[in-house]
Amino acid sequence: MKLKWTLFVLLTLIFTGCKQEEWKDWKLHNQAWLEQNATKEGVIETHTGLQYKVIRQGIGNQRPDDLKQVVINYRGTLITGVDANGNLIAGREFEVGKQTVMAVNAVIAGFAEGLKKMHKSGKYLLYIPYQLGYLGLGQGAKGTMGYIPPYSTLIYEVELIDVF
Repeated sequence: MKLKWTLFVLLTLIFTGCKQEEWKDWKLHNQAWLEQNATKEGVIETHTGLQYKVIRQGIGNQRPDDLKQVVINYRGTLITGVDANGNLIAGREFEVGKQTVMAVNAVIAGFAEGLKKMHKSGKYLLYIPYQLGYLGLGQGAKGTMGYIPPYSTLIYEVELIDVF
């Protein structure tokens, strides 16, 4: 039994290491992109590593929290879908949501953190490092429009329409 457990652990480490090695350059490219993005005018970085830029501040004092639902418009892309200023390039999105209702506690950590900073009718760009997104796992099926490779920085343009 001990031999089976040791073999299982060894194979897991080998396959995990292979996946990390496969995406090493992409991971480093994303980290370098975030470092450079943090130096741009208007980009704010939180203690968790989330970066955001306020496009429109919004109104009122009400902000989403983990117990709230929100109505948002959003577009998401990878770092390959933004211009030199960090703005989304039309047609490069992996995900688009118009008048989408979602629970704040049901989204990835970086998206939830960004939503909690927003006021109603505000519009932000969120730059989410892989640690606050899909980690080293990625998301979706390779080769499809919605595929997100492991270690990807996610960039979302989010407009907060309502909080309830």
